[in-house]
Amino acid sequence: MTEAANKILVVDDDAAGRYLKSHILRKVGYVVHEAATGHEALECCRVRPIGLVLLDVRLPDINGVEVCRRLKAAHPGTAVLQTSAAVTSAHDRATALEGGADSFLVEPIEPEELLATARALLRMRKAEQELRRLNETLEQQVAARTSELTEANRKLEEEAAQRRKAEDVLWHAQKLEAVGQLTGGIAHDFNNLLAVVMGTLEMCRNALEADGEVPRTRLLRLLGAAETASERGRKLTQQLLAFARRSTLRSEVATLTDLFTASEPLLRRALGESVTLHLSFPFDLWSCRLDPTQFEAAILNLLMNARDAMPDGGRLLISAGNVVLHQPDPMLTEELPPGEYVCIQVTDSGVGMPPEVVAHIFEPFFTTKEVGKGTGLGLSQVYGFVKQSGGDIAVESTPGAGTTVRLYFPHVEYVAAAKVHSGFNDKPARTGSETVLVVEDDELVREMTVATLTELGYRVLAAENGAAALKLLRGETEIDLLFSDVMMPGGMNGYELIGRAREIRQDLKALVTSGYIDQQRPGIEAPDVLLLPKPYRRSQLAERIRLALEAG
Repeated sequence: MTEAANKILVVDDDAAGRYLKSHILRKVGYVVHEAATGHEALECCRVRPIGLVLLDVRLPDINGVEVCRRLKAAHPGTAVLQTSAAVTSAHDRATALEGGADSFLVEPIEPEELLATARALLRMRKAEQELRRLNETLEQQVAARTSELTEANRKLEEEAAQRRKAEDVLWHAQKLEAVGQLTGGIAHDFNNLLAVVMGTLEMCRNALEADGEVPRTRLLRLLGAAETASERGRKLTQQLLAFARRSTLRSEVATLTDLFTASEPLLRRALGESVTLHLSFPFDLWSCRLDPTQFEAAILNLLMNARDAMPDGGRLLISAGNVVLHQPDPMLTEELPPGEYVCIQVTDSGVGMPPEVVAHIFEPFFTTKEVGKGTGLGLSQVYGFVKQSGGDIAVESTPGAGTTVRLYFPHVEYVAAAKVHSGFNDKPARTGSETVLVVEDDELVREMTVATLTELGYRVLAAENGAAALKLLRGETEIDLLFSDVMMPGGMNGYELIGRAREIRQDLKALVTSGYIDQQRPGIEAPDVLLLPKPYRRSQLAERIRLALEAG
C-alpha cells in the first residue's frame, strides 16, 4: 500500500462514535487519525496524506457537506465516506453525494459494513490513482513519441530536400549532357557540310582569280557538290525542328491508305530487292490530320532503320488499323487520352534491340550504326513529328526477333482526299514585273532575295524590319506584294507587320517566310497568308511569289 492508502481520518464531534469507528479500523491494520471539527479535519488533510475520510454530517463548526466540498477541492484524490445518525431522507443523502461524497452510511454502522465500504472506497481510490498515473505516463509517452515523430519528420524533410537538390543537380547534369550531345552532333554534321561548301567556293574563287578558263564540267561538278551539301544541311535542320516539335506542319485531313498507295513504289525502291515489303490496310481506315510530306519522311526513316536491321534481307510489314483506346498502350512514351486513333504498325524481321538501346532510340544523334552510316536524327524526327501531330509512338523489340514500331494519330470526324506532295519543283521559274517589298533582318538573306527577285523581273524594295517597311508603305510608291520574314527583332513579327500594313493598304497581297515559327508568340496567326519555308530554292521562291500575287 502507498502511504495515503493506509491512512484513514475519522471526523466526528461525538467522542464515543469517533472511538468506535477508529477502533474497528485500527483493528484490521489501518492507521487512523481523528478530528472533532471541520477545521481540524481540513488541517489534518493538509499536513499529511489521507486515503479515506469518514466524515460526520453534523459538526459543531462547519457542516459536513461543506467540509466534503473543501476536501474534494483541495485533495481530489481523497475518498470521502459521509456518515450520519440524523440524516435519513433520500434528499439528505443526495445532498451529501452531490457535495462530493463517494458513499454514504447511516449510523449505527455494523463493523462488517464499515470495513467493506472502507475497503471498496480505498480500492476505488487506488484504481483512480493508477489510472491517473497511467494517463500521465501515456501523456508523457505521447509527448515523447510526438517529439520523436517530429524529429523523424524533420529528418525526412531534410532528406527529401537533399534528394530534390541531388535530383536537380542530376537533371541539370543530364540536361547539359543532352545539350552537349546535341551540340556535338550538330557541330559534327554541319562542319562536314560547311567543309564541302567552303572548299567548293574557295576552289571556284581560286579558279576565277587565276583569270584562266574553268572547264564547264568541273564548275558544274563543284557547284553540284556545294548544292548537295546545302540540301543535306536543309534536311538536317528540318530533322532538328521536327525532333523539337517546332517544324511548320502543313496539316490536312488525309486517308493514310491513299498516302501509302501513292508512296508504295518509292518505299519498295528504298528497301531494295533483299527486303520483301507487305502492306495491309482495312478498306474503312479512318482519316486523320497530319502533314503528308512529313508523314512520308517519317515512314521512310522507319523503313531505312528496318532495312539496316536486316543486312541479309528479310520481311517488312506495314499495317494499319482503327483503334479505340480505353486505356493507354503501356509501351507509349507518354499517356494518350482515351479516344479513337489510327494506328500504323511497322514490323521487321531484323536483329532487334535490347531494352537499354530501345530506351535511347529517340534521343538526338543516338545511333548504333557505324560512323558515316547515319546522323542519329531519323527516329528523333519521327518522334517529333508524331508528337507534334497530337499522337504518340510505341516500340517493342527483342534481340534476334525483330522490332515493331506503332504510330498513333488521332482520328478526325470528316474525310478529305489526301494530297501527296512531291519534292522540288523542277519547272522553269515563273517571272513577273510587279513591285515586291522584301522585309528581312538578315542582310545576306535580304540581298540574296532582292537579287533573285530582280533577276526574275520584279521591281524590289527592301526593309530590314517592320518599322522601315511601314514607312515605305506610307509612301507613294505602288507595292503589289509584301514578302516578310516571320521572326524579326524589334517587337514586330511578320504576321503583325501584315496586319499593320493592311491598315494602310487594305488589299495588299502578302507572303511570309521562316525557317522556324514560334507558335507561342503573339500574332502568329494568319490563315490567309501563304508561307514559304526556309531555306528555299529559286524556283520555289518564284512559284510562291506568283501564287501570292494571283491569290484572291
